[in-house]
Amino acid sequence: MSSNKIYAEAGVKLSDLVRVSIENNLTGLEWAAGIPGTVGGAVAVNASAFGEEMKNLVSDIKRYKNIILSVELKLKKNAQKNLIKKYFTYRRQTQPLDYPSAGCIFKNPSQLGNKMGAAPFSRGLPPLSPLPAGYLIDQCGLKEKKIGQAMISEKHANFIVNCGPLRRGASGAKAKDVIKLIQLIKKTVQKKFNLDLEEEIEYLPKRARQSRSPIG
Repeated sequence: MSSNKIYAEAGVKLSDLVRVSIENNLTGLEWAAGIPGTVGGAVAVNASAFGEEMKNLVSDIKRYKNIILSVELKLKKNAQKNLIKKYFTYRRQTQPLDYPSAGCIFKNPSQLGNKMGAAPFSRGLPPLSPLPAGYLIDQCGLKEKKIGQAMISEKHANFIVNCGPLRRGASGAKAKDVIKLIQLIKKTVQKKFNLDLEEEIEYLPKRARQSRSPIG
């Protein structure tokens, strides 16, 4: 770390990076509080929330072929500690954090089909723009739709959660059931809003996609 820059290896937890930035009175990463995963993963998928994006903070990336090894982030002084609690509270209230999941399944679409108008989405936080995919899924009436032990969350429709028991040997949600729900969502949203949702998650090779192993 030097001045307003933080250097982090790709395997560092994003939560630890947020903590270090706050401890050093640096602002810019508050929005990432509560997001699971690593720094490398956040950079690779351009993690974003509350109108902020990882790409806006990255000043340098060290790679080996296509593998991210480390990153340099350029932040600003004067950490906004009050935002950490605000974002944590918001996530606890609006996301199914009590269930295993892969996080948000779809990217928030930047353009809407001609069948959809603007939707008011203001909760005293930075604008959630573009329109959240979860809103579109909710408007299709798909919350709590369940296939096997995989279910579209009633709390946040862009999450597919594992409702099954997690003890060893128990039958939890299967990858194939999650994929079926994803296909159902895409088909239903396209039909209702003339809009194609794009996955934010990444799939393993095809043979792994057909795995019967539980998720979460």
